[in-house]
Amino acid sequence: MTSDTNPATQGAEALGADGADAGGAGTPGAGTGLAGTWDRDALGVLMAPIEGTTVPEWARGALEGGLASVILFGYNTPSPEAARDLAREIHGISAQALVSIDEEGGDVTRLQAGTGSSLPTAWALGQVDDTALTAEVGAALGGLLHACDLDLALSPVLDVSTDPANPVIGTRAFGATPDLVARHAEAFATGLRSAGVGTCGKHFPGHGATATDSHTDLPRIDLDEHAFRAEHLAPWAIAPRLDAVMTAHILVPALGEGPASISPWSAPLLRDVSRGGFDGLIVTDALDMAAVAADPGVGEAVVRAVEAGADLLCLGTSLRRDDLGMVREAHDALVGAVASGRIRREDLASRALRTREAAGALRRRRRLHGQGDLADALGTLARLGPRAAARAIDIRSAALDGTPVVVVDARGRVDHAARIRPVHLLEALTEKGIDATAAEAVSDLEDDRAVLVVTRLPRADPPEERRLQEVITARPDAIVVHIGVPDAAPAHRHLVLTLGGGLVPMRAAVEALLAAGRTAGATGGSA
Repeated sequence: MTSDTNPATQGAEALGADGADAGGAGTPGAGTGLAGTWDRDALGVLMAPIEGTTVPEWARGALEGGLASVILFGYNTPSPEAARDLAREIHGISAQALVSIDEEGGDVTRLQAGTGSSLPTAWALGQVDDTALTAEVGAALGGLLHACDLDLALSPVLDVSTDPANPVIGTRAFGATPDLVARHAEAFATGLRSAGVGTCGKHFPGHGATATDSHTDLPRIDLDEHAFRAEHLAPWAIAPRLDAVMTAHILVPALGEGPASISPWSAPLLRDVSRGGFDGLIVTDALDMAAVAADPGVGEAVVRAVEAGADLLCLGTSLRRDDLGMVREAHDALVGAVASGRIRREDLASRALRTREAAGALRRRRRLHGQGDLADALGTLARLGPRAAARAIDIRSAALDGTPVVVVDARGRVDHAARIRPVHLLEALTEKGIDATAAEAVSDLEDDRAVLVVTRLPRADPPEERRLQEVITARPDAIVVHIGVPDAAPAHRHLVLTLGGGLVPMRAAVEALLAAGRTAGATGGSA
């Protein structure tokens, strides 16, 4: 708990319900508690993870001391109800704190991490190319977030996915052309905002032209400035219609030195691309990602991010590290930078105040929409998602007749963004009454059951390619169910493009395969 005699604590406690500062801003030493002394200004620029489904004691003290935001991941949200209860607990401690969530729908979902999102991927929406549908999907997702008392969605994705080998963006993008991405990202953001939820476009200036995952290494994009602007910066003209922009851990030498997220060239570039119209929050991508955590290290990256103009520093997940330790490291790095004169106290205080004011505006906007009903929001997604996903399925010379099948998961590389990789295809088949089992070895494919093999990056991931070829050699009639972008699909005659690996596209794929089987049976032909 905070000290009642500390002037900074008095300032923190004087915050109104809307997050407007009533005094004490910029005063160090925000409070003391089990976690030690907190600096209000340092806390005021941090987006922190917490472990579990309730607020830890240290986080209670940090929230009371001025922590700007808490970010929720799948381990915080085993169900939408748990997410709602946790968000309400956080808001009950600190009315001005932003509760943020890394929720895109499709393959990157936290609110439905256990079951898979009820919505198709962004790429599927771009494939359908109906901006009214995309806005409807954004509004439905926004309704769910609103019902869960969540303030800021870290979406939509504005990356233009031009490299089919990209392991981290892929179907999270709306497509491979800047115009398509811009139109659908704007529609999706409009839908989210219509539900009162804040939007954060990502990953500026564009993470789509690389085969390197910034979770594991620092990507470098060697396009010249003209090409990069034309292919990847163009969608960011919609930034004025977003509440926040997330910067990427990528090197683009043609634009400036150092990773965009922690280098001073990125913020002026964002102002330039948006023609000075963007006045929202600049949020870093997670600073625990290896792209910057390995070099220059988390503490130094935190300081450089503030120097580069970031308003909120996303610290990442606590899957690999203690949550309090992550926050303490970032906090102490900022306090040390102020003490050494590297960051002026006035500048840090101003940044924290700006963030609090923006958070207050987002909270007010969401409250104007009233409190949504969670059951109704989930029902809307359950009705809309299958309809949208079905419009994107592409089947090529493939069909099922309802007889037993065996499923092979050829994927080798971990999807760090989605975190989990269940074989939802098995569940979708079983729901239709089909006897479906997973293959443990190629010898399992030697009977007369139909074979389905799941792929995502076979052309870029050698283990996945080898496993796929083993299956196709044993069973040339196997149906490849490709969940990645179309240009990453293998050259195989029997192919289904689902544009996502969640349960909803898998159900749509099974429906389409069975429909093709019925058609073939009625005509006496083959699919």
